[in-house]
Amino acid sequence: MIPGFEDFRIQRIQRAKGEDDWPFVAEKGRLLCAPSWQKRFVYFIPDKEGGGIGYPLALDENMMMVALVNMGRGSALRPFDNLEQLVKRLSPYLAMGKRLCDQPAGSDLPDTSL
Repeated sequence: MIPGFEDFRIQRIQRAKGEDDWPFVAEKGRLLCAPSWQKRFVYFIPDKEGGGIGYPLALDENMMMVALVNMGRGSALRPFDNLEQLVKRLSPYLAMGKRLCDQPAGSDLPDTSL
């Protein structure tokens, strides 16, 4: 079965005041869960300054895949010291994005619900 538009889930997220591990350069954006055949793909879509949305940033457990899929998008992430720090920063948002797929279509959840 091919996923339809109604199978996608989007939730607004933003950096909390004092949040040190926020991984993205953009202070706010959207988390998107896109179901596929056997996997859930998670993206962060940044809000642009002055309005509009930026190019989606793919998130995955496999950091090699993240690097390849997002080649040229390194400026979307805040600087990090090592791969371990990057994984620590991205993991909660990847988990949130996957839980987002479990929500009913049209849900608008508070930031803390995921």
